[in-house]
Amino acid sequence: MTNENHSEPIWNEKNAKWYAEKYGEHISNAMTIRNADLKKDDHLLDIGCGTGTACREAAKIISHGSILGMDPTPTMIRIAKEQTSHSIQNIEFITGYAENLPSENESKTICTAINSLHHWADYKKGLAEIIRVLEPHGRLIISDEIVSGNSCGHGDGPLSNPKKVIEVLNNAGFANVAMETYEEGGDGIYLFRAVKC
Repeated sequence: MTNENHSEPIWNEKNAKWYAEKYGEHISNAMTIRNADLKKDDHLLDIGCGTGTACREAAKIISHGSILGMDPTPTMIRIAKEQTSHSIQNIEFITGYAENLPSENESKTICTAINSLHHWADYKKGLAEIIRVLEPHGRLIISDEIVSGNSCGHGDGPLSNPKKVIEVLNNAGFANVAMETYEEGGDGIYLFRAVKC
């Protein structure tokens, strides 16, 4: 989560620690990774990685590729590094924003954004950045927690419900946009898939 001009994250040390303790291991991370159709040689960028839970889950599958976890909050990145075993050699965590991804053009096979899209200051710019860093036919996976009323729980804006997210992805230029739902232990996620043309 960031402020409008990216000068500093809204998350501070105190509330980042609170979030890490309360939601860092949220089941949506594992559910997303299990259903993302990862390959052992993927090059994954997880945007808004938080405490790195999804990246560590991905490392169980991606054995010959690379995993980059990125978050705008330094405290989150510090916690992610602390919670990740040094035996996992293919994960890197860095501070960065969705609107200015720290990756080369066409360098990633897949990007994920788990419960993070609504925190981006400029989602259109962020999606354009994803298209830039994905290789041709690279995949995008966005997941969001299902909340009451079949919404994504983010107010009335352009990312407030699944139909709007699908519309946003289509308008951004992605192909094969689709949505699925997954539930486990009383929790559920919307999982959106898209492909770079």
